[in-house]
Amino acid sequence: MRRRYGIISAATAVFCGLALLGTPAQASVTTPNGTALGAEATFHGRLIPDAATAQTLADAYWTPERMRSATPLEPPVGQEELAGEAEDRPGRVGEPRSGAEPIGPRGTRTAIPGSSVSARGASAGAGTQSVNPSPAVGRVFFTANGVDHFCSASAVNTAKANLLSTAGHCLHPGDGSDNWHTNWVFAPNYADGPSAWGLWSARSMTSTKGWVNHDILWWDYGFVTVWPRNGKRLVDVTGGEGISFNYPRSVATTLLGYPGAAPFDGKWQHYCQSTTKAAGSQRVKLMDCPLNEGTSGGPFLRAWNNSQGFGFVNSVASYKFSGNMYGPYFDEDVADLFDLAKVKN
Repeated sequence: MRRRYGIISAATAVFCGLALLGTPAQASVTTPNGTALGAEATFHGRLIPDAATAQTLADAYWTPERMRSATPLEPPVGQEELAGEAEDRPGRVGEPRSGAEPIGPRGTRTAIPGSSVSARGASAGAGTQSVNPSPAVGRVFFTANGVDHFCSASAVNTAKANLLSTAGHCLHPGDGSDNWHTNWVFAPNYADGPSAWGLWSARSMTSTKGWVNHDILWWDYGFVTVWPRNGKRLVDVTGGEGISFNYPRSVATTLLGYPGAAPFDGKWQHYCQSTTKAAGSQRVKLMDCPLNEGTSGGPFLRAWNNSQGFGFVNSVASYKFSGNMYGPYFDEDVADLFDLAKVKN
């Protein structure tokens, strides 16, 4: 596939609702650093008692001015080869499978508010392409060490319809502390401001011991559940991506996210399209991708369906090195964490 990247602006995309596959499984990890660690989300450092309070706190704190002034979270520093990777995460790769299928907003048959992309190619002569955004991808805002930041994330189809996929460093600084990021909200389909779907406040956060305690890049992934908003569940409103495990390391991929460092400004959903390549033993990389900080947590989407605006999360953006975007490889280690997180309220 020819490498492409671009900006996502206003338009529409249609959807197709598909069924959820699989049932919750008992997690079993073969390395201690794959163990799940998590916390209940907080606002202003305090636990959130109910959905109504979550909505009130989110709307009061994250004013348009505060969202505009939030800065992209600086991603971790990495490189091509990382010492100790094969020993610490040897990998548990089974047959390629889906943990969930993509789905549009439940109970509706109308077009999804979205955007289209008018993109320049990443290399000369690549031409102009049109790529729809995913309504399930959004910008996330949070406070870390007293500073307001943002990352990217995507809603994933589950029975509880409340789950997000993102990077571990968008949840926790990776320093072994109890200081999970606070004031954490998801703005689906953000386009120079929140969509009509509003802000969805985090309820619980789950990542790996390898990331939370040791900031190890091959463990840099995590999941977030969100509170209902106006009595509705997230995926019922936005639709959700599928998620897949154990697929080849080289696969056609669409990365979506909200880069915020120059020349980008974090206001719009952007994309890169290419074929991933293996990096080390348990990471993948998307070559020649110009997106930068703020894209962290954005989904590497396999089997992207441009007319629907959905695909299968197959990794998440973790860090940039030598012009390439890197993410953890999604195998049974990630599937275990997903199975634990998806049954949380």
